[in-house]
Amino acid sequence: MTIIDLAAEREKRDCPDPEFVTTDEAGRKMFAFRAEYRIDGSTFGIHFFAYDFGDAARRISAMRETLSLSGQIYCEV
Repeated sequence: MTIIDLAAEREKRDCPDPEFVTTDEAGRKMFAFRAEYRIDGSTFGIHFFAYDFGDAARRISAMRETLSLSGQIYCEV
């Protein structure tokens, strides 16, 4: 019989998967967030990293004021 520690399993699920966490140049954790916008009757989304929900909201505010197109992405290396 296998005994599962439910508290440990819940704790594992309370944090994002590793691919949705990064660190900044100072070693602080940043987390992936998603923002959505609507155009022509469809909804689209963007992903970006921020320190927390407050920081994510601040970044969205900055995007509203300063976002500009910088090019098309063909691949990622």
